[in-house]
Amino acid sequence: MQSAYSFLPQVIAHRGSSGQAPENTLASLHLAGQQGIKWVEIDVMLSGDGIPVIFHDDYLSRTTDGDGLIYKTPLAELKQLDAGSWKGQEYQQETIPTLLEAIEVISQYGMGLNLELKPCEGLEEETIAASVEVLKQHWPQDLPLLFSSFNYFALVSAKALWPEIARGYNVSAIPSAWQERLEHLDCAGLHIHQSFFDVQQVSDIKAAGYKVLAFTINDESLALKLYNQGLDAVFSDYPQKIQSAIDSHIN
Repeated sequence: MQSAYSFLPQVIAHRGSSGQAPENTLASLHLAGQQGIKWVEIDVMLSGDGIPVIFHDDYLSRTTDGDGLIYKTPLAELKQLDAGSWKGQEYQQETIPTLLEAIEVISQYGMGLNLELKPCEGLEEETIAASVEVLKQHWPQDLPLLFSSFNYFALVSAKALWPEIARGYNVSAIPSAWQERLEHLDCAGLHIHQSFFDVQQVSDIKAAGYKVLAFTINDESLALKLYNQGLDAVFSDYPQKIQSAIDSHIN
């Protein structure tokens, strides 16, 4: 299986087109697809009854009308929550999607997927195992799939359960021992916070054969600057705007 990094686009929709639609919802995925975005990034966690769902935080309160911990709330209760009104009343029908529901929308548009593994502490193996089971059954083999995580144990589990799928190591700052960590985790890419972008370090990482991606970039001039300095791809809440800027610059 060819690495997803071989098909890496310049811009990846961060939690869908989350600047305009509520993050990690089917609405944000549909919008990314309608905007012609080639890849999306979403976060996967487990519901209280072990179903992989698309959500970012441990707690429900920031992006829904619920409260409490997501991993203690069964899917049936999660589905009763309003996951869209915080972004606008037109999104009040949005719910927390399951991974399967997200796959159906993403594949409808032929988009690639960077699935960020965000297990709650202590649920690494269960989260990855449940996600891999859904993906192996439902992810189209002709579409790029990439795992990434800040969580060491999640990446170890992903390698053990589905080694053929490429993995990216998420960090804030570039670690001094970046090569040792990437080799140990068998990751093909390093995903860094844009504020820690260093031209020489990025050049060294790329020279060693790794891809470098940066999050989260919503400013066109910054995206162009980093792209010209060797960045392989950016994550953006406004992917259409950033892609248009890059396209105009190239043309």
